Amino acid sequence: FLAELERWLATNISTSAVALRAALLLHLRATQAAQPTMALIHQFAARALDVADTGVRRGDSATELRTHVARSCATERDDLATSTKAVARQALALATEREAWIATLSTSTAVRDAFLAAHRAGLAPRALVAEGRPACEGRELATALGAAGIPVWLVVDAALPLLLSNARMVWLGADAVTDTGLINKIGSFALALAAREHSVPVYALASRRKFLPSTTAALRIAEQEPAEVWEAPTEGVKPRNVYFESVPLALLRGIVVEDAVLGNTESATLARERPLPDELAPAP
Repeated sequence: FLAELERWLATNISTSAVALRAALLLHLRATQAAQPTMALIHQFAARALDVADTGVRRGDSATELRTHVARSCATERDDLATSTKAVARQALALATEREAWIATLSTSTAVRDAFLAAHRAGLAPRALVAEGRPACEGRELATALGAAGIPVWLVVDAALPLLLSNARMVWLGADAVTDTGLINKIGSFALALAAREHSVPVYALASRRKFLPSTTAALRIAEQEPAEVWEAPTEGVKPRNVYFESVPLALLRGIVVEDAVLGNTESATLARERPLPDELAPAP
């Protein structure tokens, strides 16, 4: 999102700050529509619009406003890196047992960094990773952890509940956290249900920027290309490529944020307190 916004700013030809702000809004809405499940995209868009509004009120020229929005992208990039490291440190505090298996699904930067932090701390974690079909992003995470010297079992998604009794906890990434649930890769709900049956605690690793009210119309779970499921289906068969789903907060032990592990009530309250600006909240 940030790189795309920087490229857009470099080619924008608006001659006034007001015109630039109007064009920026259209760009932000289009970007939101392309990734409607990712709360971070919506929050980045809200920040960019806020910077633009500040510049318009200040009387910036179009050139000055472009510079300010571009600088905000660099700041956001640094803040995101700092936030991810802080979430990993909080997750590390949960991993108190050496050589424990920790299960996860698909891939997540926060989960990867938490595993690496536990490895550097001498806890010798072991990773039970589900592929995250159909794109199998979990292979990317398994590769990174294996290269770091962390033992990894990579399994198909359907096998993860069977093997979950080996794990001491589950770490999930998060595309969004709302007041009703965690939005993450498909398979997360089944994993959380299986974890409950095995009495394995489930934690989601998410920065505070990923919290949004469940009533946010721009936050949607959209289906992806059917060809990823089956490129050439037989007649009468319609593949459906559902990428994400919502996991009820009640199935989670907590949401790991930068400075705490939030319970269900705290998580729901935080999500409701982070609405988007009216111009970005409706579905584009």
